[in-house]
Amino acid sequence: MEALNTLRDVVKNPKRIPEDWKAQGKKVVGYRCINVPEEIIYAAGMIPYPLFGTPKAVSLADSYFQPCVCEFIRNVFDLALEGELKFLDGLALCNTCDAVRKLYDMWNLYIKPSSCYIINNPQKLLYEANYKLYRKELERFKQAMEELSGNRISDESLQEAIDLYNENRALLKELYLLRKVENPPFSGEEALDIVMACMLMPKESCNQLLRQLLKEVKGREVYNDSGPRVLITGSIIDDPTLIRMVEEVGGLVVADDLCTTTKYFWHQVKREKDPLDAIYKYNNESCLCACMHPQEARFDYLMELIREFSVDGVIYFNLKYCHPFLYEAPLFQEKLEAEDIPTIFLETGHDLSGIGQLRTRVQAFIEMLG
Repeated sequence: MEALNTLRDVVKNPKRIPEDWKAQGKKVVGYRCINVPEEIIYAAGMIPYPLFGTPKAVSLADSYFQPCVCEFIRNVFDLALEGELKFLDGLALCNTCDAVRKLYDMWNLYIKPSSCYIINNPQKLLYEANYKLYRKELERFKQAMEELSGNRISDESLQEAIDLYNENRALLKELYLLRKVENPPFSGEEALDIVMACMLMPKESCNQLLRQLLKEVKGREVYNDSGPRVLITGSIIDDPTLIRMVEEVGGLVVADDLCTTTKYFWHQVKREKDPLDAIYKYNNESCLCACMHPQEARFDYLMELIREFSVDGVIYFNLKYCHPFLYEAPLFQEKLEAEDIPTIFLETGHDLSGIGQLRTRVQAFIEMLG
């Protein structure tokens, strides 16, 4: 499993990717949120770098944020204050929640020399009236990336970036669909590492590894193929510990609805005459986040995954103080149970505090499904 090992090694040492890129004299733009159009950054000759946190407890950031602010945001700001993200030439965010909007303010005040840009993406999707607003935001972001990189983004270069990213999405989806079978060829923990590595890597080299991996996994089976089939959803998960825990107590994680997995690649950017219009339609039609409306569209997408992967039960992991998903969780739990789909809601700290108690509750849920 050479390709799988290479991808997992990327996640173990993510800073190697931007360091190699900068060694070539190129710039790195950090981003947080799947609604940031990576293709625009890539078309400008820069590499988009997703901000993942660490399981360590928040320290310095507590002097800047209140303790009831999202632990993930405080953890990322901790890394910036400690100089762990000094290789970034800029940061791009989306208008998703109060914590992200505050991160934008704090970053521009205290983190130098890189500046932060926030895209004011609309919250009400599947709604044509937001076209002028969002299209203008994309134009502004494109101009900002041109100024940062010193490179002009032509329609041709942007379309090339879209095609490259679409290939990456298609390869990841092809790989993920292999989990529909009774004996999936890789575990949920491995799946998370694969997608996170693809988010980190330049897409040309990443796509090559994915094509190799599709050949390598044929005929391979994971060891725990007799447990109940589980889907994991909720807030961002950027550490395999929680998914590994579900599999260690007997669950078979066959699907996941996370910012670091299916939400990143499940849909394609459809070709349009104007590539910015294509990006607009892609983001306007993908109701994948709890901060977006209508909520019904996101629930329909979740039910599609549940049916397609023959899911027996759903585990909803909510990151402590992640309010959009916290508000969504009880509504989804009620809807899922009305569909006779057993569901458990669990709140977790980004520092993985209380993991022992979580393990006990997850084990009881898996036993109930069995």
